[in-house]
Amino acid sequence: MAEETGGRVRVILRWIQILDKMEPAWEEVGEFRFQTRVSTAGTTQEFHFPEAGHYEISDHPAWNKLVLNRVIYEGPAGDSMTIELLGQEIDSLSSNDVLDHYQRQFEGSHDAWYGWYGPGEDVPPELTKVSEDPEMMDKWRVCYIIQPA
Repeated sequence: MAEETGGRVRVILRWIQILDKMEPAWEEVGEFRFQTRVSTAGTTQEFHFPEAGHYEISDHPAWNKLVLNRVIYEGPAGDSMTIELLGQEIDSLSSNDVLDHYQRQFEGSHDAWYGWYGPGEDVPPELTKVSEDPEMMDKWRVCYIIQPA
């Protein structure tokens, strides 16, 4: 179990952007559910959202961003933290389609973790490739902030 270092952090999931609704072309939206898991200092906080039902999200650039501004972790900061985001498109007649698994590990002083994490924050946009930026996955994008609690 990791030791608590005296600080506290808050992780806020700002938005999710769907790039592939994983439905036939004639369907305008996909039905999505998400799960978050944040682990640090021997503590894990997990959320499923929405709590009931699903979000209807298009992959059309004008309607594909779900703004959440939702706290997914608030608690002690250890010497490492893992953030995981999972998503699936709900199908009634077949198996659900699973989005790419997002996971990012933070190490060292929690003061160094503070900031914005989203597409393009790791490398300049003109050099960004999906394989270089963990928040830019094939089927979706994520954006969150880490701040002192």
